[in-house]
Amino acid sequence: MGITAKRLAVSFACCLMSFLTCEGTSEKGNASLLHFTHSLYNATIYENSPPKTYVESYVKMGIYMTDPAWDIKYKIASGDTSGLFKAEDFIIGDFCFLRIRTRSGYTDQLNREFKDKYMLIIQAMEKTFAYEAWVKVLIHILDRNDLKPLFSPPSYKVTIKEDTPLKTTIAVVSATDADIGQNAEFYYALNTRSPLFTVHPTTGAIMTAMKLNATHRGKQQLKVLAVDRMRKISEGNGFGNLASLTVQIEASVMNPPVIVSVTMRPSDSTEDILYATLSVESDGSGSEVDSVDIVGGDERGYFKSIRSYIGSNEFMIVSTKEINWNDNPLGFNLSLQAKDKNKPPLLSQIVVIQIPPSKYTFAQFEKDEYQVQLSEFAPPGTHVVLVQITPVLPNLKYILKPNSDSTSFKINPQTGLITTDKTIDFQEQSHFELKVTTSYSQASVTVIVDVIDCNNHPPSFTQSSYHNTFDENLPSGTSVLSVKATDSDSGENGFITYTIANQKAVPFVIDPFSGVISTTKLMDYELMQRLYHLRVWASDSGSPFRHQTEVYVSLILNNLNDNAPVFEKINCNGSIPWDLPIGHSVVTMSAIDVDELQHIKYEIMSGNERQLFDLDSVSGVISLRAPLRDFYAELPTSHTLKITATDGNNYAFPTWINITVVNQNTAVYFHCEQTGVLQEVAKTIIHFIDSQSPEQNLDEESTLNTHLINHHAPQFDDTFPRSIDVLETIPVNSTITQLTAIDNDTGFNGKMVYVISSGNEDSCFHIDTETGLLLVFSPFDHERTSCYILNITVYDLGTPQKSSWKLLAVNILDANDNAPVFLQSTYLVTIPEDIKTGATITVVKAKDADTNDNGRVKYSFLAPTDKFAINSLTGEVVVTAPLDMELWPQYVLKIEARDQPHLDHQLFAIADLVISLEDVNDNSPQCIPALNKVKVPEDLPVGTTLLFLDAFDPDSISGAELTYSLFDDSENTFHLNQLTGALILENELDYEKRDFYNLSVKVSDGGKPRYHSSVCHVEIKVLDVNENLHPPCFDSFVYEGSVEENSPEGTSVMRVIAQDGTIFTTGPLDRESNSHYWLTVLAVDLGSVPLSSVVEIYIEVTDINDNPPQMSSPVFYSSVMENSRANTSVLQLEATDPDSGSQGKLTFHIVNGNHQDFFAINPDTGKE
Repeated sequence: MGITAKRLAVSFACCLMSFLTCEGTSEKGNASLLHFTHSLYNATIYENSPPKTYVESYVKMGIYMTDPAWDIKYKIASGDTSGLFKAEDFIIGDFCFLRIRTRSGYTDQLNREFKDKYMLIIQAMEKTFAYEAWVKVLIHILDRNDLKPLFSPPSYKVTIKEDTPLKTTIAVVSATDADIGQNAEFYYALNTRSPLFTVHPTTGAIMTAMKLNATHRGKQQLKVLAVDRMRKISEGNGFGNLASLTVQIEASVMNPPVIVSVTMRPSDSTEDILYATLSVESDGSGSEVDSVDIVGGDERGYFKSIRSYIGSNEFMIVSTKEINWNDNPLGFNLSLQAKDKNKPPLLSQIVVIQIPPSKYTFAQFEKDEYQVQLSEFAPPGTHVVLVQITPVLPNLKYILKPNSDSTSFKINPQTGLITTDKTIDFQEQSHFELKVTTSYSQASVTVIVDVIDCNNHPPSFTQSSYHNTFDENLPSGTSVLSVKATDSDSGENGFITYTIANQKAVPFVIDPFSGVISTTKLMDYELMQRLYHLRVWASDSGSPFRHQTEVYVSLILNNLNDNAPVFEKINCNGSIPWDLPIGHSVVTMSAIDVDELQHIKYEIMSGNERQLFDLDSVSGVISLRAPLRDFYAELPTSHTLKITATDGNNYAFPTWINITVVNQNTAVYFHCEQTGVLQEVAKTIIHFIDSQSPEQNLDEESTLNTHLINHHAPQFDDTFPRSIDVLETIPVNSTITQLTAIDNDTGFNGKMVYVISSGNEDSCFHIDTETGLLLVFSPFDHERTSCYILNITVYDLGTPQKSSWKLLAVNILDANDNAPVFLQSTYLVTIPEDIKTGATITVVKAKDADTNDNGRVKYSFLAPTDKFAINSLTGEVVVTAPLDMELWPQYVLKIEARDQPHLDHQLFAIADLVISLEDVNDNSPQCIPALNKVKVPEDLPVGTTLLFLDAFDPDSISGAELTYSLFDDSENTFHLNQLTGALILENELDYEKRDFYNLSVKVSDGGKPRYHSSVCHVEIKVLDVNENLHPPCFDSFVYEGSVEENSPEGTSVMRVIAQDGTIFTTGPLDRESNSHYWLTVLAVDLGSVPLSSVVEIYIEVTDINDNPPQMSSPVFYSSVMENSRANTSVLQLEATDPDSGSQGKLTFHIVNGNHQDFFAINPDTGKE
C-alpha cells in the first residue's frame, strides 16, 4: 500500500476513534479531583467471544492519577443485568486504566443479532481519600460471520422472448445475510455455468450472455449460488445457499415495422419527381428496415420507393417515368408496406397514401364554350378562334375531334388556333359545332361557328349555255327562248334580274324577271342574220357589289321553204353538130333556191317527145340521148326544150332552150340570158358571213369581259418587304407592318382578302383579312422559333377566284426572357464514401432557351462547401475532399444556374443536389472505450462475467457481427466470448501474487473481401481483500517504555508488534518540559475494508544533566553594617536546577568581585 493509502487508512481510523468517544459531564462525586478522561466511552467486543475477553476502545478508558497516593477501583454500577461483564483496574505510569471483560464461566453468550450494544455505568472509587467518579461505557457487539446468506424467495420463474437482446436483465434474485459489514457480504454466482445467462456478482441481476434465437426455446433451469465472501476466505469454500431460476424462452411476437409518418409534397411542375417522404420505425421488430414496397395502386410502375440515405429510416416516393395523368385523372392510391431484414421478413400494415393528380389534370379551357361568327368571304387559313387551356401545360397538344363539322377547319396543335381549311359556304352549312380536346387533360370545349351570309355567290344559270332555233316570218314579240338562273345567297343577295348585254342591237328583248327572250321584229331568213349570239346577264342585288353572271344564248333562224328555184340562165340558144356522140353534154342548166332547204331537181316539161335528149335531174346537164346522124335527114334541125326546176314544193319559172343541129365537126355552142340570181344570193351570203365575223364577236366579248370576267389576279405592290426584324417581347396586338396589294379588276373581281397561307404554325401572327394589316396575335418566343417564313396570300372575290402570294421573312430577335431551367428539380446521387478526390459524381444540366449570352449558363453552389466543387461551365460536380459516410452520410447542396446577358437583368434557377454516401468497409471497429478499466476483488467467484466489451463499427456493411479474441492471456485467467465480448473470470485471482492485468483484445469485423480489426485493452486491477478477517492484534493493550531526553531525532524508543511498528522520536525531548508521554498507536491493515487496532504506549523521558542551575533572581541586592563582625549573614541565595538528578546537589561559589575576600558563601546552602 502506498503512502496515500496509508494516510487514508489512518484518517479512517481517527474518524472511527472520534466516533467512539464523546465529550460530556456525567461524572459524580468530587469532579475536581477524580474524573475520567471522557464522560462516555465507546467500546467493542465480538459476539460469541469466550470468557475473559476484554472489550476494546480506541481511547484510554480510565483516570489520570494526579496523586500517586491514590488507590482507585472500578465496578459496574448498572447496565449489566445479565452479568456478562466485569470491570478491572490496571495502572501504568500516572494512569489507572478501566478494563472491562467478559466474566469467566458465563453461560449467556454475546449475540449481536439478539442485542448489539450494552450501556454500562462504571463507578470509580478512591479508597484513600474516598473520591468517586462515574462514567458511561457503551459496548458495541461486533459481528462475527456466523450466518449464511438466504434467498428470498428461494425460487424464481421468468418468461422471456427468443429475441431478447444481449445484456438484457431478465430477473433479479435477492439474498440477505443477517450478519453485518464484511460478514454480510456475498457474491451471486451460477452454480453451473450457462452459455446463455450470467449473473451480476453483487446485484443478483440475471442477464442474457448472448443473443437468443429460436433454437433456445423452452425451459432453462439455473441454480444461483450465494457465496459468503468471508467464509470463502476463511474456509476456502463460501458455499452459502441456492436459489432456482426457471427461464421460459418463448417464441417472440415481433412487432413488424411501422410507417409512422407520411409527408406529402405537392408537385409544382412536370419535372418534379418527389411526391412524398415517409418515416418507418422498427423498434419492435428486432431488425432494421430493409425497404418500403409499393404493393398496390401502381400497376404501370410510375413510382418507386428509395431510402433517403444509407442507414436512414426515411424513404422517398419518387416517380420513375413521366406520368400520363389523362389515364389517371383521379391520381393514385398507393399502398405502401415496410419490410424488415428478419428472415422471413416482417411486414408492416399497409398504409395507403393518395397522390393527387397533377394540377395540370384540372386544367380547363378559358371559356366554357366559344361562340364565333365567320364571314363567307374568309379564305382558307383565316383565323376563327384561339382556344387555350389554363394553366398552360408543357408539351400540350390541342386536338380537333373529328366529326362532320370539323372537315372545314384545322387546329394548330401547339397553340390551339382554329383556322379555316377551305372556303365556307353559308348555303351549304351555316352552323358548325366543333369539339376540342387536349393530349393531357380530360377537359374539352365546344366551339360554335356561325357563318355570316355574304354576297359571295354569283347567280348561276341552270345551263352553261342556251341554244334554240326559231322560224322565220314569225311576228314580232314571239318568245323564242327562256333562260333561268339561281343565286344561293339569301335576301337581296339572291334576287336576280336578267338583261341582254350585247353591245350591238339585236332583234330580241328579255324579260328582266322571267328571263323570257322575245323577237322585236319579223325575221326573214333570206334577208336577215340567221345565227344570233346573245350575252344574257343574270345580276343579283347584293352589296357592296353586284354579282353578274353571263350566259351565252345561241339563237338560229330557221329557213322556211318559201322561195321557188330561179335559173341562173334562161332563154338559151345554141347549136350542136349532127355527129355529136351519144351522152355528150349539150348544155348545163343551173337553178338556185335561196331557201337552200332541199336539193333542186331538174326536169324537161316539153320539146323532147322523141327522146333525143336526156336531162340529169340533179346536175341539170342536158346530154345527147339518141344519135342524130341516123335521123339527120328525117329530123328537123331545130329543137326547143321547156325546162323547169323544183325544190320539191315549188317549181321554178320554166325556161326554153333552143337547140339547132348543124354540120359535123362544129363545136357545141350556146348563149343564154343571165337572171342575176347568183349575185343576189352572194350578197345574202356575204351579209350572213359578215354578221358572224369572229373579229366582231371578239371586240364585243372583250368589251363585255372588262366587267364580267375576272381578268386580273391581285398583285402585291412594291412596298412589300422581304424581311422584318421583331423583338420577341413585342406586345400582343402590336402592328408589325401594312401589306398592300392591288387588283385591276372591278367589283368582286377586284375585291381582295388577305390570309397567311403557311408559316404561322405558332399562331403568332394575324392579318386583317380586308386591310392586310399584319399584327402580333400571340407572344413570340425566339427560343421556340427564331424566324418565320410567312406565305402571305391575297385572294380576289371574282369568279373564278384568283390569288397571288409572297414570302415574308420575320426574324424574331432574342431577349433575355427565359430563366435557366434544370432538367430535374432534384438530383439524387449515391456515391461510395471512398470515392477518389477529383472524381466526377454527376453532371447537372440547366437549359436556357435564350441564345448567345442570354442563354449561356454558369453554375455555382449557393452555400460554400469544401467537399465538392462544380464546374461553372459544364455543371460537373466533383469531389474535392475525402468523404466519410460515418461522419456525414448525406449532403444537400443547392445549385444555382444563372444566365449571362450583357444588357438585361440576369435570371437564375435553383435545384437541389442530394448526395448520399454509400458505405464501404473502410473503418476498423473500435472499442468503446478503447481502454476499459476494471477493478476486481480478488475473491470474485470463477465464472463471473467481469464486463461486456462494447465495440462499434461505423460501417454499415461490415457483414457479420463483430468478433472478439484475447491474445495475451498466457495464464488462462480469463476467457473472452468471441461473439458477445463477455470477459469471464476463468481462474481464481490472488492479489498477493498478481494485482494487475493488461489484456489486449482484437476486435474484427466481417467485411469482405477484406476485414478490418483493431486492438483495445482491458486493465484489470485486482483489489486486495482483507483475508486475515481480524484487525491487527497487539500482545498487550498497553506498552511501557522510556527514552532519554535530548535523544537525537529518529531514536528508536521501542517496538510494538501487530505488524512491525517502531516508535521513533520526531524531535528533541526535554524531560523538564514533559517527563512522560501517552501515545495511542493505531494499527491498520491494507484490506479493501481496512481493519484496525489501537494500543496505548506509556513512554517515560529519562533525565540527563542538560540544564544549568538558575538563581532565583538575576540580581540580588543586600547591605551590611560596616564593622560587622565576621560570619555575619549578609544574603541568602536560592537556586534551582530543572534536571531531576541535580535535586539537592547544587553548590554555590563566589567567582569574582571578592578581591579582598571580605565575603564567603556556604557552598551547600548558598548563605553568604
